[in-house]
Amino acid sequence: MKRTKKRATIISTGIRFPRTPSKSAVLRNNQKLIMLTLIFICGLFVGALTVKNTNAVLGASLKSLLENYYTARSGQSVLHSFLSVFGSECIFLLIAMLFGVCIIGEPILWLLPFVKGLGIGIISGYLYQAYTLQGMTYFSVHVLPSAVLASAALLLGCKESILMTRDITRILLKGESNSGIDMFKLYILRYAVLLGSLVFCAALSTAATVLFADKINFF
Repeated sequence: MKRTKKRATIISTGIRFPRTPSKSAVLRNNQKLIMLTLIFICGLFVGALTVKNTNAVLGASLKSLLENYYTARSGQSVLHSFLSVFGSECIFLLIAMLFGVCIIGEPILWLLPFVKGLGIGIISGYLYQAYTLQGMTYFSVHVLPSAVLASAALLLGCKESILMTRDITRILLKGESNSGIDMFKLYILRYAVLLGSLVFCAALSTAATVLFADKINFF
């Protein structure tokens, strides 16, 4: 049988080329992240539907809350606006980080993406209901770019925290204290990277506010 060039190289050099992972392997390795994403999407739909079915009193309260927030942001300095966005996005990530080192924190970690999606869904639903296409334009420019990055960071953080809380449970049961120290250092490093991504997220949101505040704004 005729050998391919790749097989001949393996035989002559002993080098084995890495196999391309199958689709099933990719899905299996990212199962938790996929589930967290689906929970986040459910939050988006529930938030949008909540706005659609609210009564007049709740609708007026929601309108006042969002208008006050975005009006305040448009009048802030660049630094204040940056810190405001960064701080608000950090809250979710820090909650995920803290519950990741808690042996009973896993239920909260599965709930966080739903709450995040719920908030974004309420904002997008309100803007569409109140301002239709203009509202969606505002949402796409001022909210969506930073929301996508912050949500991705949260989903990755929740995945890491779920794995961490399970590892902590395993370590406590088996008494493997040495491996726990290295694992915790890696955990902190990964969250440092995710927090760094929120810096870019806040910068992007602030830039959108500065550049388009006068052009796309009806609050």
